Amino acid sequence: MEAKNHTALTEPIEGYFSRNELSILGSHCDDIKKLAQQIAIQLNNTWNLIYVDADHKLKEEVTASPSPFTALYTDKIQYHEYQLKTSPSFPFKNSFYDHGAITLINGNHNIGKNQIVIINPDKEASLLKRKNNLTHVIAFVSEEKYVPAYIKKCISNYADIPLFTWDEMFELANMIKLHLKNQLPPIMGLILAGGLSTRMGEDKSKIVYHTKPQHEHLKAIMLPYCEKIFESCRPNQVNQFETPLEDTFLGLGPMGGILTAFQKNPNTAWLTIACDVPLVNSNTIQLLVDQRNPNKLATCFYNSKTKFPEPLITLWEPKAYPVLLAFLSKGFSCPRKVLINSSIEMLTLEDETALFNANTPEDKFEATKVLSNR
Repeated sequence: MEAKNHTALTEPIEGYFSRNELSILGSHCDDIKKLAQQIAIQLNNTWNLIYVDADHKLKEEVTASPSPFTALYTDKIQYHEYQLKTSPSFPFKNSFYDHGAITLINGNHNIGKNQIVIINPDKEASLLKRKNNLTHVIAFVSEEKYVPAYIKKCISNYADIPLFTWDEMFELANMIKLHLKNQLPPIMGLILAGGLSTRMGEDKSKIVYHTKPQHEHLKAIMLPYCEKIFESCRPNQVNQFETPLEDTFLGLGPMGGILTAFQKNPNTAWLTIACDVPLVNSNTIQLLVDQRNPNKLATCFYNSKTKFPEPLITLWEPKAYPVLLAFLSKGFSCPRKVLINSSIEMLTLEDETALFNANTPEDKFEATKVLSNR
């Protein structure tokens, strides 16, 4: 048997430009851009959109124009042009990496993993030329409710694909919303239990605040919101937990646990909770999940005491993985630093006791006192 030279890693689900992308093709570039704009107008209240295009204009001919897109990328043939509505976050200067959750693509120039086909008999030859790009057509757009013969030649399952007229943009948008909802990454849970508990003097994951060890309590209240839950731990802790996830990024604290989780599965969102927040409850977790914003790198809470986002209870989207790695490559191993410098959804709590961090025996006593008064 041939020896394996490289560790097998789970590959992230990606398209040609982003995880969620729709290529529009089948007609003139003006029609494609018109449809992309109409889709964006319908969706931009809930989703950030990028439009990927191409043209032959010279640099001197380009003028920025208002649009419904969060970001525009145009392959100018001679050079590349980015138009961003807001500054990209560190360390992705000069890119639109975190500006959009959906990419709409001019399919006459670029490929996308999902497609919307405009039915235009005048452009039959153009579509037939791109037949191999029609891998997953999710919708047709046409002047009439009619599928011509050349479309049936290109797309064998044409009868199963919904057809919308140009007057049915609202209905098309709703179909796209459903498509995106079905593509939403599932949530996995990660209990950060790998700390040395030096200040506490005992393993914080084993402290009993709620009739059972803290890691078991957290698992119980996270379970309704996660497909599966793991305990992030050091190598010498793996026998102490039911579903341990041994750190592969060593010596990095919580950052190492989060990166290990994404290395295990880069295609899920990870709900991470530290074992030293004894006052967090089901309502806190439900609020985080209900207010989840997949457009953003992460959804978390604002901590008014620190004046910063709280990294100990955070829902990280798959797009966070390369960003966390990039920060690590710059010498930053603090998840809070990533949140501060990224596009995130930050929620506020009326009662911030859920964010209380118990690291010392005095903190443990304080948390126990609060719980006894509930």
